[in-house]
Amino acid sequence: MRAPETGEKGLKSNAIGFGEALIIGIASTAPAYSLAAVIGLVVVTVGAQTPAVLLASFVPMFFIAAAFYYMNRVDQDAGTTFSWVTRAMGPYVGWMGGWAVSVTGILVIGSLADVASRYTFLLFGLDGAAESKGAVTALAVVYIALMTLVCVLGIELSARLQDVLIVAQVGALLLFAVVALYRVFSGVRRRPRSRPKPPGSRRSPSRTRRP
Repeated sequence: MRAPETGEKGLKSNAIGFGEALIIGIASTAPAYSLAAVIGLVVVTVGAQTPAVLLASFVPMFFIAAAFYYMNRVDQDAGTTFSWVTRAMGPYVGWMGGWAVSVTGILVIGSLADVASRYTFLLFGLDGAAESKGAVTALAVVYIALMTLVCVLGIELSARLQDVLIVAQVGALLLFAVVALYRVFSGVRRRPRSRPKPPGSRRSPSRTRRP
C-alpha cells in the first residue's frame, strides 16, 4: 500500500505580493466594523477622550505588528504564535498562545458576521429581519460559510476578494469622515423635535381667573 504523497512543508512561495499582503493587513483592522460597532460605543463611554483612547490602543498594536515582522524575517511559519512561543518558552505556553489566537478568531468572526448580517438587512430596508435574532444568525452563518469556502479555495482568491472589500470599507469610512467634518464645520444641526407638553401643564383661564 502506497503512502499518500505530501507536498513541501511551509507556506506557498510567491503566492501574493507586497500589495496583496498590504491589503490583507489593512482589512484585518476591520475599518467598516470599527465604524459600525466600536466607535459609537467608545464615544458614548469616554466622550471627548476618544482620540486619546484610539491613540493609546495603537501602542500594543504597533508592538504586536513589529514582533510579527521580525519573527517572520527569522522564521516564516503559518503557526505564528503557537510555533514561535513553543520554541522560545515551551510547548505548554505555546499551546495556550495558539488556543488564545484560535478562540479570539472564532469570537471575532462571529461578531463580524453578526454586524454584517444586521446591516445587510438594513441596507435593503428589511428592518423587521434586522431586529430578528434568528434571521441575523442565519445570514451570519451563511457569511461565515462563504468566507470559509474562499479561504479553502486559496490565498490568491482571498487576496482578490479583499481588494474589492477594502475599497468598499475605506470608501465608507472616508465618506463618514467627510460628512461628519462637514456637519461640524458648517454648523449644520438637526432641529430638535418639539416635545408634546403633558396634559395639565398649562392652566386653563378659568382656573387662573381670580374671583
